[in-house]
Amino acid sequence: MPRRARLFHNVDEVIENWYLALKKGDLEKALSLWFDEDTVTCILPDGVRLNGHSELREGLKDLFNRPLILDTLTATSHTYLGTTFVDSTEAVRFQEKNLEASFFIHMTIILVQGAMGWRIAHLHTSQVAKDLIHSPTLAGDHGFH
Repeated sequence: MPRRARLFHNVDEVIENWYLALKKGDLEKALSLWFDEDTVTCILPDGVRLNGHSELREGLKDLFNRPLILDTLTATSHTYLGTTFVDSTEAVRFQEKNLEASFFIHMTIILVQGAMGWRIAHLHTSQVAKDLIHSPTLAGDHGFH
């Protein structure tokens, strides 16, 4: 894993950099946001589970071959004792000029605070049906998954 020279003082900064790395297709930047432990996990929308940094790097390579733009539709977060849970619903686009989403996901990111500031420890995404996006249930808390 790359050295982590930057200290992230707040969760919003990590999340903002995650979205930016996805948009720019910057795999190294994205990986630098993850907690420096081999216990990190990532579950992709198709159900593939990536465990540890080597699987994370290999599993995300294809994802970062093109820009990935996430437009947040709803988001909630909870912080407790150095751990933050961020839950959101996202519209996924692959080109900035496209206004229509290719599909929608629910995304939960768990961040932990350590010596190098806040880092991503777990990310779980799952596709959500388009017809649920306009549903009143989306306006409420659909819960972590």
